[in-house]
Amino acid sequence: MWPPPRMKCSSWQTDDSPTSWWRRPRVRSPPASSSWDDSPVWSFARSAVRAYRSSLVGSILIVVSAAALLTANGVLMESGLRGDAPLLMAVAASFAGTAILVVELVVASTFASALRQRNAQFALLRAVGATPRQVRSMVTAEVVIVFAFAAPLGAIPGLFAGQLLMPALVSGGVVPAGFDLVISPLPVIGALVLLFPAALLAGRLAARKITKVSPTEAVRGGSAESSGISPARRITAITLLAIGIAVAGTPLVVSGTVGSAAGFTSAFLLLGAAALAGPVIVGAIARRAARATRSSSNAAAMLALVNSRGFSRRLTTAIIPLALLLALGTVQTGANGTTVEATGLQLRAGLESDVIITSPGGVTAEQAAAVASTPGIDAVVASSMVPAEVKIDSDTELEALSWEQTGLRAVTGSTSGLIDADETAGSLDDLTDPGTIAVSADSVFGTGKSVGDTMELRFDGGTGISPTIVAVYDRGLGFGDYIINESSLPAPNKPAVADQLLALGSADLTSLGVQTVSVDDFVQESQAGAATQQQLGAILLFVLIFFIATAAANTLVMLTSSRKPEFALLRRIGTTRTQMTAMILIESVFVMATALVIGTLSVIPALGGMAYGMLGVFSVAIDWPVYGALAGSVMLIATVGMVAPAMLGTRGRARS
Repeated sequence: MWPPPRMKCSSWQTDDSPTSWWRRPRVRSPPASSSWDDSPVWSFARSAVRAYRSSLVGSILIVVSAAALLTANGVLMESGLRGDAPLLMAVAASFAGTAILVVELVVASTFASALRQRNAQFALLRAVGATPRQVRSMVTAEVVIVFAFAAPLGAIPGLFAGQLLMPALVSGGVVPAGFDLVISPLPVIGALVLLFPAALLAGRLAARKITKVSPTEAVRGGSAESSGISPARRITAITLLAIGIAVAGTPLVVSGTVGSAAGFTSAFLLLGAAALAGPVIVGAIARRAARATRSSSNAAAMLALVNSRGFSRRLTTAIIPLALLLALGTVQTGANGTTVEATGLQLRAGLESDVIITSPGGVTAEQAAAVASTPGIDAVVASSMVPAEVKIDSDTELEALSWEQTGLRAVTGSTSGLIDADETAGSLDDLTDPGTIAVSADSVFGTGKSVGDTMELRFDGGTGISPTIVAVYDRGLGFGDYIINESSLPAPNKPAVADQLLALGSADLTSLGVQTVSVDDFVQESQAGAATQQQLGAILLFVLIFFIATAAANTLVMLTSSRKPEFALLRRIGTTRTQMTAMILIESVFVMATALVIGTLSVIPALGGMAYGMLGVFSVAIDWPVYGALAGSVMLIATVGMVAPAMLGTRGRARS
C-alpha cells in the first residue's frame, strides 16, 4: 500500500523540499488496486522541477531549439505543398529526413542525461516505498511540464523563422520572388508529436535502472554505473552495425545517385550502433588506457582514466553528440564534393564537341544559324534547360505530391557525335522523332519504366505532354535527368534563346557576337555553378550543426556540474585544485579523442561507397578544411564544456 504509514510530525508538513510529498501523513490509504493520485504526482513533479531546475535548464534549451528547428522546417514543407512550390517541398522534405533523425537523437540523449543524474533521488524514493510505476509517473509528469513550458518558446518563433531563409530560397531558384510562406498550427503540432515521445521514452529508460530492481538494490546502485548493456541493446547495436555496413555497400550493387544516397545513411546507422554500444566501447577504451598508464606517476592521468572507465555511461552521452557533429558535417560536405566532382567527370566524358559557344543574353536562333553556316563548323546542336514538372507517382489521392519539379535539357537536331550520355537502352538519335524523350537511369529507378513507356510532363501555363521514352542513360548528373528535342515541346514552352551551342570544328566567331570556350573551361564553370546551387543546403547544414554543438556543450556542462560532490570529496582527501583541473583536462582529451575516432570511422564507409557509386573508384572524399574546422569545434566544446564548469565547481577551500 502506498505510501506506507508514517509518524505525524508538524515539521514534516511544513517542509517544502522536493521530497516533502513523500513524507506527508495520509488520513486514509487507497485500496492497493487503485492508481496513484494525480494531484500528488503533479505536485511532486513541480517541486522536483523547481529543485532540479539547474539540471533541466539544458533540457529546456534543447527542447526550445528542437521545436523551433522542426517547426520552421514544417512551415517550409507546408508552404511548398499548399503554395504549389514542389521544389521547396522537395528541399524541405530532404532536410527533414536528416533533421528529424538528429533532433530525436539529441533530445533523447539530453533528457536521458538530465534524469540519469538523479538516480540517487529515484533510489531514495524507491527506498521509502515508491513503486516503479510511481517513479515512472513522476518522470512522465516532469517531461510534460518541461515540454509545456519549453515547446511554445521554440515553436512560436519557429513559425516565422522560415522567413530568414527566403533570400537563399529565391536566389537558389527554389521559390519565385514574392513567394509567401503559409503559417498554420500544423507544423507546431507535428514538431510536438515528433519530440515528446522521444523525450518521454528516454526519460523512462533512464529511470528503468532504478525501477526494475528492488529498493535495496536501487539504493546500493544509485550512484554507481556499469559499463555493461542489456542483451536486447547489444543485439540492436550489432544489428545496426551490420545494416550500416551493408547499406554502405549499396553503391557496389546500385550505381549512380540512388545507390550513393542509400550509402549516405550508413553513417547514421553506424553512429546509432556506437550510441547503443557506447558504454561498452568507452569502458573498454578507458580500461586499456588505464592499464597502459598503470606504471605512470601522474596521479591526475590515472584518476581521469579510472573515472572514464567507471562512468562510461555518463561519458557516452557526451561523446556521441560530439561524434554526431563531426560525422554529419563531414559526410554531408563529402557527399556534396563527390556530387560536384561526378558532375564534372560525366560532362567531360559525355561532351564530344570541340567547342562550346555562349552569349551573355543567350544564343538566338539567328546566331545559331550563322554559326552553323560558318566554314570550319561541321555540326551544331543548341542546348537549353527548360523548367517543368514530372509525374513521379500515379496516386491521384495526393496529386500535389505526385509531381516533382525538374529541368529538361532541350536540344535541336541530332546529338550524334556531340553528346554521349552513356545510353544503357535505346539511343539519343531517336529523339529526332516527335513526342520522344530520353531519361536517366536514376530518374526511373524503382518505377519500372524503360524504353517504350511514357512520361507525364507539365509546364507553366498548364500545358502538358506525355512523350515516349526512347533512351535510358547513365550520365544524369552531367546532362540532367531528362533530354528532349525542342520539336517535342509545346510551342509556348520552347526556349526563345539557347543556353549554349555544342559545335564540332573551329572557327573565328567573334563577329557573330558570341564567345567560345573550351570543353574543360565549360566543365569547370558548370562545377562552380553546381557548388553555388548547394548554398541553401550549406545554410541548413550549418543550422543543424549549430544545434548539435549547442546540445553537446549543454550535455558536457550538465554532466560536469553534477560532479560537485565528487570534486568536494577529492578536495577533502587532499587533492589540489591544480590536480583536479589536470584530471578534468585529461578527461576532456579522452572525450574529444574518442568522439573524433567514432565520428570519423562512422563516415568512412559512407564516403567510400558514394565515391565508388559516383566516380567509379574507391576513395574517401573528405573536405579536409571543413573536417579540420569540425574537429577543432569538437576539441573546443569538449575542453570548455568540461574544464570551465569543473573550475567553478572546485572554487574555494574544501570543507572538513
